[in-house]
Amino acid sequence: MATNDNYDDIIDIERPWPRDTLRKHPKMSPQDRAKIFAPFAALRGHSARLSEEDVNLMSCKHTVLSEDEASILSDKLLQVRKGMTVTVTYFQPETENGEIGYNIIEAGTVTGIDVIYRTLRINTGKMNEKGAVDDVIKFDDLLDISGSEIIDIDKYLGIGDTEFLE
Repeated sequence: MATNDNYDDIIDIERPWPRDTLRKHPKMSPQDRAKIFAPFAALRGHSARLSEEDVNLMSCKHTVLSEDEASILSDKLLQVRKGMTVTVTYFQPETENGEIGYNIIEAGTVTGIDVIYRTLRINTGKMNEKGAVDDVIKFDDLLDISGSEIIDIDKYLGIGDTEFLE
C-alpha cells in the first residue's frame, strides 16, 4: 500500500477560500508569486560567477613558472600559428596589483600572436552586440598551451635520434 493512497480522494481538490478573503486578496498565479521573490539576491553577482564557463572559482596567487617550465612553454608558443585550435591555461588577475586571480582553461582558435606586445589572441566563441570577441592573453599570464598540432620540440625542429660514430 503506497503512502499517498489515503489522500487520492482529496489530492486534486482546490483549497477552500472564504469569499471575503478572495475579495480583499485575489488568488495569485504561481508566476506572480515568483515575481515577489525574484529581486532578492543574498549574494549579489554570485549566480553570474557560477554561470561563467571554465572558471575555477577558487582564487589563487599568480603562479610564476620555473625556467624549465617557461622554456617548454616558449617551445610550444613557437609552434602556434594563426587558425590553430588550442587549449590555453592562463592566469586572470582579479586585484589591481595582479597577485590574486583565477586560473582559467579555455579552448579556441588562434586569431593572432603579437611578439612585440607579447600577447596571444584567441576566439573562444564569445559574442557581444558587435560580434565575436577575442580573448587577449599576455605571455606572462600563460601557464600552458596545448593542441593537436603542438608536438615535442625535437620532432618539430627535425632533431631525431642519431647515433654518432666514434
